[in-house]
Amino acid sequence: MNVSHNAKLTSSEQATLWNTYISDTLSICVLKHFLATNQTPETNPILEYALSISKDHLKEITSIFNNEKIPIPNGFNEQDVDLNAQKLWSDTFYLRYLEYMGRTGLSTYALAKAISTRKDLRTLFKKFLDQTDKLFDMVSDLSLEKGVYVRPPYTSYPTKVSYVEDDSFLGGFFGEKRPLLNVEIAHLGTNIEVNNVGKTLLLGFSQVAQSQKLRDYFKKGYDISANQVTIFLETLKKDDTSYPSTWDGEITESTTAPFSDKLLLFHTNMIGAVGIADYGTALSASIRKDLGVNYSKLLLETAQYINEGAKLLIKNGWMEKPPSSLDREELKNKPR
Repeated sequence: MNVSHNAKLTSSEQATLWNTYISDTLSICVLKHFLATNQTPETNPILEYALSISKDHLKEITSIFNNEKIPIPNGFNEQDVDLNAQKLWSDTFYLRYLEYMGRTGLSTYALAKAISTRKDLRTLFKKFLDQTDKLFDMVSDLSLEKGVYVRPPYTSYPTKVSYVEDDSFLGGFFGEKRPLLNVEIAHLGTNIEVNNVGKTLLLGFSQVAQSQKLRDYFKKGYDISANQVTIFLETLKKDDTSYPSTWDGEITESTTAPFSDKLLLFHTNMIGAVGIADYGTALSASIRKDLGVNYSKLLLETAQYINEGAKLLIKNGWMEKPPSSLDREELKNKPR
């Protein structure tokens, strides 16, 4: 017997659509400011394409939520961005931010497709993934052309196939340690790069936030990122591995906030959550014990930091509640 029905959205589908909607409302605000202040003509088409992607996502998700009778999230809007605010970051940073945004989107939409059941949702997230893939290539190509692409460290090619001979390969906490594997170097390089983006972003936030408490919070985040970068660089240095090419994002002297404090704080928590995911991935791929210990410590430090930010969001009434299961205890105790 064939049963025909319109399947409801699963919990994972609801969560991914909701998170995508909120993130894209934030991206629209950020990209509009970048477009209004960008002075590199070659970057404009990429910013415009990124903006069109975010707008398309909102349109698609709004249609699904309306069909499913799910409330449209508030997210962020024109009240959260000041298009007349002075330039805060350099044009080079805009490219670095877009690359970060593209890399994050690639992993996010690949996972979203993998955990979606409905065919229309799998098709939608495949579309989002293809759009982000195109954006990532556009950014990478221009960064290479401009000579500002941050390359991971280089290592020599292997000359033969070999096998691990004893468990010293796993490393210890003291004494000699085996050379880093290429996959371990790759994650160290990526986390240096991502933390450098976070540092530049948070330093800018600390310069323009209206609330002194938030300025202090963003400065604390900057210090955490700077310390974590130092730890990763020292690990490479002790291994005599070349450093990844680095850059310092230029920040102007502007103290005029291009974004609301609400957006600045939410964005900080968002990049912190991405950092935790990156550390989790690096932890699973790093076999040397000392690396695992470092990633575990830094993951916990980052989690504590964004937990502090979440409390600030709640205290200010800025945390929009994501879709969740029903509170059965509340229903049981509800007056009849």
